[in-house]
Amino acid sequence: MTGTAVVTGAGRGIGRTITDRLCREGWTVYATARSDAHMQELSQLDRVVPIRVDITDDDAGEVLTENVPARIDALINNAGYALTGPLETVSADQLMSQLATNVVGHHRVTRALLPNLRANENENAGRIVFISSLSGLFAIPGNGAYTASKYAVEGLADTLRMELRRWSIGVSLIEPGTTRTDIWTGMSNDFDATVAQWSDRDKDLYRPATDKMRRLIPLLQRSAVAPERVADATLRALTDKRPRRRYRCDLASRIQIHAMALTPATVTDRLLARALA
Repeated sequence: MTGTAVVTGAGRGIGRTITDRLCREGWTVYATARSDAHMQELSQLDRVVPIRVDITDDDAGEVLTENVPARIDALINNAGYALTGPLETVSADQLMSQLATNVVGHHRVTRALLPNLRANENENAGRIVFISSLSGLFAIPGNGAYTASKYAVEGLADTLRMELRRWSIGVSLIEPGTTRTDIWTGMSNDFDATVAQWSDRDKDLYRPATDKMRRLIPLLQRSAVAPERVADATLRALTDKRPRRRYRCDLASRIQIHAMALTPATVTDRLLARALA
């Protein structure tokens, strides 16, 4: 199956990898990005129509509906970023910004493009894919804002799947673990920049936690899966005759999920707090 897809956050990372993969498979991709550099790069690709849009803008839905066909086969909600740090150090504005991009923006885009998805009468069409994360399944210290956003994405997708069933619009979640993208390769510098903005009080309070996180980041980077694995799962969600509710990208993630499910919450809390808090 091939068709027409909209991919948000397509300028880099997972979104760019998904865009490249779909193009190789013969899809036409309407790819959103914000920066001049990413728009220029996307414009050089065959079968890609770049659209400059920020999904946190109130008019983002209108911009998309004006620039995509009246009938589309798929929407991949990928745009997002990760805000790290203990929740006490996260301001209300920072949390709202995290949710505005990772949750509300996806809702805005999906709501705007549902008429375009309903217009598709192909048997395997009308698919929505949300790029979630293992962080949408369980929490770890120092990642609360991002975790909250991914928990919300999981609920958003699960609800939409039931609400859109009568139109046969499939809704799937992709739940990768740490993925080898610029979000993770640059995390050490980003984390240091975040800590630098904290008050002296917060730096003192959370010094043990920041030291643990600095030691953990290189381990996460080394164990990260290639973004191509996420693109593979996304393609399956778009082409499977009966799309799954959830796709996991590697064996390690599946083992981690089962281990967390089998471990009592009190034990998990104690182990993660000892390791990261």
